[in-house]
Amino acid sequence: MAWDEEVTAQAGAEAIATTSAELSLVHVHGPGLSSAVTMPLLDALVIGRAREPGVYAIPDARISRKHVRLVPEGDRVRVEDTSTNGTFVMGARVQRAIATDGDVIRTGDSLFVVRLRARGAIDASVAALLGTAPSMQRLRGAIGTVAPHDVPILVLGESGTGKELVARALHDTSGRSGAFVALNCGAIPEALAESQLFGHVAGAFTGARSDFPGVLRQAHGGTLFLDEIGEMPLAIQAKLLRALEERAVTPVGSTKTFAAQATIVAATHRDLRTAVDEGRFRGDLYSRLAGVVLRTPPLRERREDVLALVERTLGRSTSELDADLAEALLLHPWPFNVRELIRVATELRIRAAEGPLTLATIVDRLDVPALSARRVAVSTATTMESEAVVLVAPTIAPSPPAIVAPLRKKKSRPQRPPPDRAELAGLVEEHGTNVSRIARALGYSRRQTRRFLITFGWMSEDDAHE
Repeated sequence: MAWDEEVTAQAGAEAIATTSAELSLVHVHGPGLSSAVTMPLLDALVIGRAREPGVYAIPDARISRKHVRLVPEGDRVRVEDTSTNGTFVMGARVQRAIATDGDVIRTGDSLFVVRLRARGAIDASVAALLGTAPSMQRLRGAIGTVAPHDVPILVLGESGTGKELVARALHDTSGRSGAFVALNCGAIPEALAESQLFGHVAGAFTGARSDFPGVLRQAHGGTLFLDEIGEMPLAIQAKLLRALEERAVTPVGSTKTFAAQATIVAATHRDLRTAVDEGRFRGDLYSRLAGVVLRTPPLRERREDVLALVERTLGRSTSELDADLAEALLLHPWPFNVRELIRVATELRIRAAEGPLTLATIVDRLDVPALSARRVAVSTATTMESEAVVLVAPTIAPSPPAIVAPLRKKKSRPQRPPPDRAELAGLVEEHGTNVSRIARALGYSRRQTRRFLITFGWMSEDDAHE
């Protein structure tokens, strides 16, 4: 588990452990459902079509009258299948199973998320941060509490979890009259970092044709968001620390000092504590920035929010989605979080013109190993070489094996199995989209490696021809 995943998981566990919690069941998808329904799971509950006391009745033609019995046991749920066509937990068919916080349960075409919620958790109204997941409620509550105070805030979270949205929400909630100014510390050359932060006067260096106040002065009386603070060079870190402590800056090429009093919100996906230990980040600057630490939850901790987020980009109700597709969207690990979700939902919106949206529409974009036993598909390598159509089997009843026309045999050296999304994500994190390096790591040709990158969305067809 990567550091950013570890601290996020620890934060969620600590928040629930320090308060009393209760189990709930969130109905997120199914026939007749217009929006998610959350119900406390205090006693045994039966899901089915029967309109009887103790039964959560839903108009799903693919479930039994009394389909499944859910029994709360402390912080988990015992699942007892009583149906004729199956109950699934995290994509696997079960007779009896234990479901824990965040697990997905499927009955027929209906999907549920088990959730452990802290009693009396504080929430706040933050328009930009939508979601009913407990981790989002805790984050909004923390923003409402912290924002009015003039204290530096460090936002930790994986890539694509909305750290800048949190920074903007902190500013909007604070009531400060000054501007919100953002600077990506990882996107500016070291030679220009000092000028960007503290400003410069005309003629201070080649290309400095006019005065520039710098982001610290631009954010005076407001909020300065320093994104990717972990990428800031050490030499600049020392100068930033001094400016923050003195609340004043001296522009490059000038001897005059200007007041710069902004509330600092810094963000990173890196382990700054380890960076401090290794000498890559100043400990005194870390202490100065981490007045309050907030963590943005990854999408895999917000399964009940996934379909609502897809709906915003899709521009249509996710109730129209095929149940197999909806389940896959819930189970996909979303390594790039909301940013990846928006890309997938955008593709769904574009391809909706081709016909009904099913799992086959974007099967290559989702990594859900638990569903592999419930679908019949040609291998990734065969698909890429032959452009064969991926066949998707019905979820409930098994299908006969797919018949694929044989390909002409090619002489080639034995190769390892094609990479899955998680493995490729790790290589992209390490090498970017450097095709040669990834190809060497995989043991595939550059051409085949490009196809992998295109299939999983890290490279477009246009990029491949550049």
